Amino acid sequence: MSKLNPVSPPVSEDMTEDDVHRHIAEAIIDRRLPPGVKLVEQNLADIFSVSRARVRAALSRLALEKMVTVEPNRGARVATPSVEEARQVFDARFLVEDGIVRAAARAMDAAARARLEAHVQAEADARARRDRHAVIRLSGEFHLLLADIAGNGVLLDFLRELISRSSLVISVYERPGATDCSHHGHHDLLHHLIARNAEGAATAMRQHMEEIVESLDLSAHREDGVDLMRVFASLRRVDA
Repeated sequence: MSKLNPVSPPVSEDMTEDDVHRHIAEAIIDRRLPPGVKLVEQNLADIFSVSRARVRAALSRLALEKMVTVEPNRGARVATPSVEEARQVFDARFLVEDGIVRAAARAMDAAARARLEAHVQAEADARARRDRHAVIRLSGEFHLLLADIAGNGVLLDFLRELISRSSLVISVYERPGATDCSHHGHHDLLHHLIARNAEGAATAMRQHMEEIVESLDLSAHREDGVDLMRVFASLRRVDA
């Protein structure tokens, strides 16, 4: 029998650079790692049981993806988007997701419908059990699923970066008490997509994105402290 323990040895001793990149990216996207948090190479190397060089390579990739900032002699931190960057990120999403949802509506078939319905149900289940991290992750993945159904790999890659950066924006500028990406909005989108109504789906997407932007206070700023060991505790265990 095993249990989680934040100071126990890592589960895996052969984690790849891709694994390290993925775990840190997921922690940023689902907001376990808030903007401004310092990412100490040695701490992460100990947590993942890899070399500092492997951690450094993963952080460099995250910096290229605008999720992390790396400064000489100061190390890496989770990126903190400016107000102007926040606006630009969502302006880009309005443009990109309008095209994606129209293409997805035209591409809808029985298989796509089943994928979307299963995903929306997974979101509902996560909300019912009050699993906020799962809700955040699934909400972003819904938009990526639309891009996948639309069948444009370039747009999918671009949207993946925009959603990652959106998560950082929301972490910094979300109004107190605001809810995450609206499940109701996803239901409305699904309704129009099933009907293959591209115009209705585009209108629903625009309204959905407007709700997200309205949940932000672009005059606000905050920076949280965080314990890296606790964030990645789920990767570690001890035998009882």
